[in-house]
Amino acid sequence: MEKTEKMIDQHDEPEIGSVAEATPHKPATQAPGDLFDVENGDVDFRGVSWQGAAIIVTKLQIGLGALSLPSTFHVLGFFPGLLCFTTLGLICTFAGYVCGNARQYFPHMHSISDAAELLFGKFAREFIGVAYYIYVALVAGAGMLTVSVALNALSNHGACTMVFLAVICAVSFIIGTGFRSLEKVSWISWLGVAGIILSIWTTAIACLTQDRPAVAPATGPIDLEIRAFPKTTFYQAMSAVANQLFAVGGSGIFFSVSAEMKQPHLFTRSLLCGQIFIILTNIIIASIIYGKVGRYIASPALGSGGILIEKISYGIALPGLVVTAVLYSHVAAKYSFVRILRGSRHLQSNTAQHWAVWASSNFVTVIFGFIVVNVIPFFGDFLSLVGALFNPIFTNVVPGFMVLFFISKRPIKAVESQTPPSLDESQSTMDWLVGSFTAAKRGKKEACAFAIAWFMIITGAFIIVGGTYATVLSIQAAYDDGDISGVFSCADNS
Repeated sequence: MEKTEKMIDQHDEPEIGSVAEATPHKPATQAPGDLFDVENGDVDFRGVSWQGAAIIVTKLQIGLGALSLPSTFHVLGFFPGLLCFTTLGLICTFAGYVCGNARQYFPHMHSISDAAELLFGKFAREFIGVAYYIYVALVAGAGMLTVSVALNALSNHGACTMVFLAVICAVSFIIGTGFRSLEKVSWISWLGVAGIILSIWTTAIACLTQDRPAVAPATGPIDLEIRAFPKTTFYQAMSAVANQLFAVGGSGIFFSVSAEMKQPHLFTRSLLCGQIFIILTNIIIASIIYGKVGRYIASPALGSGGILIEKISYGIALPGLVVTAVLYSHVAAKYSFVRILRGSRHLQSNTAQHWAVWASSNFVTVIFGFIVVNVIPFFGDFLSLVGALFNPIFTNVVPGFMVLFFISKRPIKAVESQTPPSLDESQSTMDWLVGSFTAAKRGKKEACAFAIAWFMIITGAFIIVGGTYATVLSIQAAYDDGDISGVFSCADNS
């Protein structure tokens, strides 16, 4: 009997025998229809080990979000904030599982735009593709912005902020263009993760040893105003939720990570290692910092330990912050690079066209990031805006619909089908969407997956509408109060 497997039923990793065993220098045998040619290409885009994938998953999400998370506990209240972050973390882990393992069934996929085409057709591919590129490039810009904050803090605003931004843009372009595969980027990601973790722990320990928060008044009584439960407005709460989603919302990028793994069937192992570490680290660090400084939280949080600790922490974190900018710039550039050269010999050949497209993709990405962060030169609301407007699409909405598709269609794994997967042009969205309601009645697992999928879709839509509205109001209020400098400003942002 022909064996079929449902993606959502895969709790254990596929057996090693299901694909050819990978060697340290040669990726596993590719499935029919795989995007990258593992035998004949000049460039090996399938060299990432499962350990390398785990560190990339970690680096994609550790850093910028961890620096903004303590302030969300103050806005939402500690217990609701903790519950909200844990829930979002579980949703993003489930979404990451769906995204990272989808290529075992459809190995032509490289990004979430390919999944959108499978679900909704070619128009959806273009729409989601543009949104995906903008999202990743914006996060790269956020990384550049954070590096400029670090350089301003370390140098006591020794130069115009735009100069610092220009420097990190140049560094991102040079390193990003030199590393064409994620395997090379995974090497520097180890350094990036180590730097970020050490720096935030330095800040947390410094906060624990202080008698009073560094940014609190030097004399007189202080009220930390530790909130167990919320005391806030709707728009402040939604902005905080968007910030939390940003901290763990890299799920949509996991297509690209899985696409460059030697053994994609081990992605679940990489995902769990990365996500468990990220969620626990964020909770512990944010709880310590919030518990000690309360409402006297700096944004980013590395400034909460005082001027000296801030300089030390930023000095330690600087390599990690640079890696964040490089990694996201690389991922955004890789999307446009693959989108342009997909199906041609230039994708994996050392031709002039290959290098021209690759270098141009990196250049456009860093210039876009430079412009955006100079137009939106504020840290907290920038992350909230990205988290509200884009993250839910890639962590909730599209993965939720993918779950409905899989429980309805029950596709065969590509390594078992022996034929390249193809899109059924005659199939409409309503076919699998209606079919998912029928499939949900087959058993408890299907019913549970069906319920989770709709919960993801509905909460994602709510965050998009409510979070974006709230962030826009917050930005407007900041401008009205004079808390934000003008665009393309040289002002100190540390």
